[in-house]
Amino acid sequence: MFAIVIVFVLTESTTSSSDPCHNYNTLDEYWRDIRQNAYQYSGHNDTLVKWSGWYRLYLNGESAQMSEWCVSYVGCGGETGLYLNGSHPTLEDGVVTREVLGSHIRSNQCGGHKSTSIQVKACPGDYYVYKLVKPDVSIPAPMYCAVAFSSISSDPCYNYESLDRPWRATNESGDWICDNAFSWNGWYRLFYYGMNIQMSETCVSPYSCNTDYTQWLNGPHPQIEDGVVIREVCGNYWSDCCDYKMKPIRVKACPGNYYVYELVKPQIWCSGYCTDINTLSQVVSSESLYNITGSSITLNYDPCNNYNILDNHWRSTLNYEFWNGYANELDDTRVEWDGWYRLFIDGSNAQMPEWCMSYMSCGGFSALYLGGSHPQLEDGVVTREVFGSCYYQCSHYRSEPIQVKACPGNYYVYKFTRPALSIPAPVYCAVSFSTTSVDPCYNYTSLDEPWRAIDYSNINMCDYNVEWNGWYRLVYKNLNAKMPESCVNQSMCGTHSSLTLNSPHPQLEDGVVTRQVCLSVRGCCDYTSHPISVKACPGNYYVYEFVKPMSCGAYCLNETSTTGKVPVYHLTCIFIKCIFPQLITLLCPCCIISFILWFSPSEPCAELNCTEDERCGEKDSVYGCLCNENQTRPDSFDFSETCESSSGSMSVSRCQLFETGFPADVLHLNDPSCKGTVRNGRVEFHFDNDEHICGTNLVANGTHFIYSNFILGTPRSEGLISREKILKLSFSCVYPQTQTLSMNVEINPLESVVHKTLPAGEGIYQARMIPYEDDEFTQPFTGKVDAELDQKMNVEVRVEGVDSRQFSLVMETCWATPVNDPVWTSMTVLPYPWWVPEQVKASEASSLCGSLMLILAPLMSVLTLF
Repeated sequence: MFAIVIVFVLTESTTSSSDPCHNYNTLDEYWRDIRQNAYQYSGHNDTLVKWSGWYRLYLNGESAQMSEWCVSYVGCGGETGLYLNGSHPTLEDGVVTREVLGSHIRSNQCGGHKSTSIQVKACPGDYYVYKLVKPDVSIPAPMYCAVAFSSISSDPCYNYESLDRPWRATNESGDWICDNAFSWNGWYRLFYYGMNIQMSETCVSPYSCNTDYTQWLNGPHPQIEDGVVIREVCGNYWSDCCDYKMKPIRVKACPGNYYVYELVKPQIWCSGYCTDINTLSQVVSSESLYNITGSSITLNYDPCNNYNILDNHWRSTLNYEFWNGYANELDDTRVEWDGWYRLFIDGSNAQMPEWCMSYMSCGGFSALYLGGSHPQLEDGVVTREVFGSCYYQCSHYRSEPIQVKACPGNYYVYKFTRPALSIPAPVYCAVSFSTTSVDPCYNYTSLDEPWRAIDYSNINMCDYNVEWNGWYRLVYKNLNAKMPESCVNQSMCGTHSSLTLNSPHPQLEDGVVTRQVCLSVRGCCDYTSHPISVKACPGNYYVYEFVKPMSCGAYCLNETSTTGKVPVYHLTCIFIKCIFPQLITLLCPCCIISFILWFSPSEPCAELNCTEDERCGEKDSVYGCLCNENQTRPDSFDFSETCESSSGSMSVSRCQLFETGFPADVLHLNDPSCKGTVRNGRVEFHFDNDEHICGTNLVANGTHFIYSNFILGTPRSEGLISREKILKLSFSCVYPQTQTLSMNVEINPLESVVHKTLPAGEGIYQARMIPYEDDEFTQPFTGKVDAELDQKMNVEVRVEGVDSRQFSLVMETCWATPVNDPVWTSMTVLPYPWWVPEQVKASEASSLCGSLMLILAPLMSVLTLF
């Protein structure tokens, strides 16, 4: 009898169904990231999770692992961040057990808590799985922390960004530069003025490297054979060398005796990666680190027509350090500058600022601006200093000078070069500007807000929240007002920080100017906000192009600068005279004058001298000459114009102007000093090119030269002048450059009294051609002139009635033909000196003609007359 014995042996299964590398749960929760912002707490707690089996970690879909490093002030979504107390296993290690430690989010002490140990296994495919369990319930809101290191598709030794920032060296100090403000992305190679340098491996004193919390590697650099390694980063602020544990980074040693680092944004303000000045070494490479720009060869082209376009919105001066993300790791020392550049911001014309503004970053750390004004067209290429600001310290840095040129079309070009490497992250700033076709004195928004007065307090208004757009005129209780030009106390103007001008208002002749704006907090002009444009206007008021200030402040107005108000004591005198005459001498010393004015008013009509076509009357509380009721009044002004030589005269019906709301005494030309003269019921104006230029502009368009001006009227008013009550009559005198003609002036109907361009008057000048018998032009021919073949003729060409200081005479062509016709079949154009062509017989040379042109004199580079 046979017996079969079957022995069962229990062994651990090795099938994929039981291997945790193939049988795990996925855990992808973004808040577990150890590289998140400091103090981030989302109310999570892993003691409340029902853990079951093995887990593989992800962060935002990217493979991750548990942290082996403590990071200060990071709770991974909870209050206590849990990390492995030891390194991960290798594939051959199989399943291992690792201790778990925890660090509280409000403490920089690592290992302050000890949790339950967990199992870990390394898996093929370069990932790990963890048998997570419920943490120790005595730990405040513990959370398992994760960290993701992105896969490397190419060798970072040959795929990095050069970072030549000598101010990071351990021998540098004095500034406050924070790596938290920069946008880190990828691998970096560190330089010090073109030489290799590496991160410090030893403790760095706080406030070195131009930062507060100095960051250094808590471990040695790797060897080439080590490949990519992960290194802990220490932060020193007090004196314990590693006061804080920063986010770990990856490092690799490269052939050529240099290292590359995968730098990330630190979680503690204000931190900075430090480089060890004692580790300098020469670059061993056949390639040059930097492109050398510039050449001794003079290029034969105009940079106004051959430039690069630089349109970066982050270069705007409105990009403040704290309000718009501070900096974005932008650094113009890393740009390969080549040639000339024209600035734009979002497609709008821009220029470099000529001023400093507090906390202006322009996308970097140090904002670069011109140390002087832009050139004029006639200046050509000029060299300007470049300065850099740091926080509210203007001219804190000095960079390399650049070349600048003004171009036709109202823009500038700049020959940018690499800024000084000693300046932390410098960026060339830009400010957008535009030229409006409408005078802002007649196209503005009235801003009547009494809380802006310098004696108004107890509220906290904020112009930073206002959507400013265009030009504004300040009004206080329906009267003109202007911004103060001196310091205003804190918490006035209805805000915490008052905004005032840092220099005087412009004059009328100055046009649009730029003025710096002061921001007062504790003292006078503690900070400078974004500058604004200002213009003085006829009528004794100003307009301002307000923009969003850099902080919660408000533009102030000075109510003591209001105009147009009758003095209070005069009103008081009149009131007392009428009601309480017995108090006159006691209370009002001016009342004798008031009495005379009140009871014996002068007759206003007697002084007006109205004509037969006019009648004296009152309009808007003002006496003047009205048009007779039976007089036909067209829709347009009765306007006459005379143009002669380089002068012009024009007159407008006085009664029509007055009925429209414009007495003669409120009218003037472009120059406010050029008033009109009343004669025979008309208001007459005159300009010439001698002592009465009157703001006339002179231009030439190739066929004509034109003198243009305008009549401007701003009526008197006890209150605010409305925009509809402003008169602007534009006119011009046009002179042909190649012909002489005259015609009567016709005036088209005037649809609005706000703005109108009147038809141009055409002027006359005289041209004469005089033949002379001698070469010295002393004896003119008299009578009939006979010419023979090949005979030289001396002819003087003279133009009368044109300003010779601004125009030159050019003879374009001349001809001698039997008839006065330059296209005669046998005609030949004569070069200078003029010879009678052989085809023309002497007896037939009866006509000597020429084509003349007047051109602006070569020495006249500015056409506007002042």
